[in-house]
Amino acid sequence: MTPLEAAIIAEDVYSATPDIGSQNAAGRASVYGTAVAFPGSDNIACWLADLDVAVYSVAGFGRIHAGFWDAFLEIRDGVTAVPNVEITIGHSEGGAIALLAAAHLCFAGRPPKQVFAFEPPRITTDGALAKLFSNNAVDLHLYRNGFDVVPIVPRLLEDWQHPGPLTCIGTPLRPFANVEDHLMRNVIQSLSA
Repeated sequence: MTPLEAAIIAEDVYSATPDIGSQNAAGRASVYGTAVAFPGSDNIACWLADLDVAVYSVAGFGRIHAGFWDAFLEIRDGVTAVPNVEITIGHSEGGAIALLAAAHLCFAGRPPKQVFAFEPPRITTDGALAKLFSNNAVDLHLYRNGFDVVPIVPRLLEDWQHPGPLTCIGTPLRPFANVEDHLMRNVIQSLSA
């Protein structure tokens, strides 16, 4: 799958009826063939998950953002039940959950081939997830559009990090960190250029 194709799915999943979880939950997903896509924050439960920056130590996963972990746990069984998942896709909070879902599938012996996380916040404070993805040959695609602020949060009290390098795309819409660059329509425009 190309990054642009994945980005179009990441935008579409916001309006799709979830196949896994419920519309008002922090954790929810839709299935697109062999891809599972996770929308980002668009309800109160999501915002509460975003703000829960406590750290859980999870065996094999390392030190993980508590809010995103709890959101993933809401739908873990549903994600596990999807056969032949080759790709996980998400935007913002959905990108964080796409990474956790991919890590879970690695532990289930079914590592996906690719993960596309557009504008993901940082989800870990150690290298455990990066090592897990590397050991399972998962092809990570983490994107930051322009000067989007979301991929550089959180930064409170912990050394938050991504489990792989961010690819910077697009021309910033503002000369400072902002949320306008965060919008999926702007990510798609940057990938189309």
